[in-house]
Amino acid sequence: MTTTFLAMIIVLLFFGVFFLLMLKYYNIRRQQAAREKQELETRYEQQLMQARLEIQEQTLTYLAEEIHDHVGQILSLARIQLSSFREGEAVDFPLLHDARDNVARSLHDLRSLTKTMHSGHVRSFDIRKAVDEEVQRITRSGIVAISITSEGDEHSIGDDKQLILFRIIQECLNNCLKHARATNVNIGFVWSPAQLHIRVRDDGQGFDADRALRLKGGLGLQNILNRARLSGGTSFIHSTPGEGTTVTVQIPYE
Repeated sequence: MTTTFLAMIIVLLFFGVFFLLMLKYYNIRRQQAAREKQELETRYEQQLMQARLEIQEQTLTYLAEEIHDHVGQILSLARIQLSSFREGEAVDFPLLHDARDNVARSLHDLRSLTKTMHSGHVRSFDIRKAVDEEVQRITRSGIVAISITSEGDEHSIGDDKQLILFRIIQECLNNCLKHARATNVNIGFVWSPAQLHIRVRDDGQGFDADRALRLKGGLGLQNILNRARLSGGTSFIHSTPGEGTTVTVQIPYE
């Protein structure tokens, strides 16, 4: 009887200790999960802020180039046209009209550019419009031909996710321009019921994707993977030397 009683006490103590250990382990895991969640949210906010700053910097660079190369040239032409007029000489009305039109066009272009500088520009555009504008900017250089395709019905997607997606696509296009030596690039949107699939494919020289991701030189590729993951999505980079590169990103709408 005494032996049985002692055995029961030992068993109860064992289960009690086991329960306390499991409870402690559960609390540790819960705290660890909370810390990981907080770290993930912090990193996402940092990536989001970085994306905003990058886009703002690129926007300012684009504005400076447009004002210098486009608006500035038109105004310079208008100044030359107007300087040809001399007091007391007959007015060349066709030339005067051309100068007036050039000044009017410069004002129109400057107004368009000021819309880009609006503080809400970065967050107000939709992903398709933003990509269209970026493609138009790049194709004007004549370096590469870029096409855009879209399948399915477009869904609403959060502004923050659109911003991250746009930066991912920009990163892909920058890689095409700097490294791929591609002549054709396709950006494909597939709007599925639950998530948006984006594929950026080029016909460039390709590379060893696994090796590039292991090297510091693959920081741009790591940014693509990290930004997609922090947005709750996934991304894949497939590339083989001589066979081009395909970057696929999947982001849930919610």
